Amino acid sequence: MPLTPIFDLDGTLVDSDAALMAPFASLGVDPDRVPPLGLPLGQACELAGITVDAYIEIYDVSASLAFAGVDELLSGLDRWAVCSNKTRTSGDAELARLGWTPELTMFSEDFGGGPKRLEPVLEALGLGPEEVVFTGDTAHDRRCAAQAGVAFVLAGWNARVEPEPGDIVLAHPKELLELLERPRP
Repeated sequence: MPLTPIFDLDGTLVDSDAALMAPFASLGVDPDRVPPLGLPLGQACELAGITVDAYIEIYDVSASLAFAGVDELLSGLDRWAVCSNKTRTSGDAELARLGWTPELTMFSEDFGGGPKRLEPVLEALGLGPEEVVFTGDTAHDRRCAAQAGVAFVLAGWNARVEPEPGDIVLAHPKELLELLERPRP
């Protein structure tokens, strides 16, 4: 049976770095105080000294673009989910704009505003850790997968990813389709 993919959204399915950084700049946050990408929005805003509401008011849900090959990847999947530190409002709006319909989405609010966790996603999908693979782009994503005992794949199609020893790094989204068919060691 093929593995079911769970994806991070920002930096994995969509190239959103500029879109995510723009509200900080618009709100006058010193570039040295801008938090690293991948944090839950509440935590990032707190570190930057701004409110989540101010950030969301400025965030442009149309500014992120699908990475090349992601549309083709997703159209070839029967079942997939999104697990993201993004807020539900902007995450749902981006998915709808792109025409993507995952079976399940879980966003920051689903984790009490804290970091995303895969265990509730697995439970909602009715799957065990050995039946899924989590694809992401940050150390936060790698840690999230490890904590749930889930295989992790690094979205190497994002030029800013930083592989660590032992990572499975894919250069193009279509490579994930082949990986999903392989039995997990």
